[in-house]
Amino acid sequence: MATTPKVAYFVLGLGGVLTAAILALVGVAAFAVGGPTAAVAPAAGLCAGIAVVPGLVFVWMYAQVQRRDRSLAQVGALMEGYGEVDAATMAEKLGRTEEEAEQLMALSIREGHARGRIDPKTRTFRKSEGG
Repeated sequence: MATTPKVAYFVLGLGGVLTAAILALVGVAAFAVGGPTAAVAPAAGLCAGIAVVPGLVFVWMYAQVQRRDRSLAQVGALMEGYGEVDAATMAEKLGRTEEEAEQLMALSIREGHARGRIDPKTRTFRKSEGG
């Protein structure tokens, strides 16, 4: 099974945030123990601060992809519910231009959220029979 960007963002985000948390705990523990071990605390704290940034960026990227997938699933459900719907109607329902609505409709089909096709002449989605 191929790894999707969404899965990669999730794993990298989780890895970055967990790494930062572990480094922060090491720093706190080293500081609490004191003595020569306390010298590790500033370095661990600095590394934790540095590690958290890419982790949070990947978490944000995952959230963006998740939101996109939910939106396309909603567009697909709307199209499937209508069975046959033109880009103008979808544009009105989505609050977008006809061109944007048609692009969203096509993406929704391509990513498997709706089964059917768009007639390029009439810009109308028609649900596949038996699906």
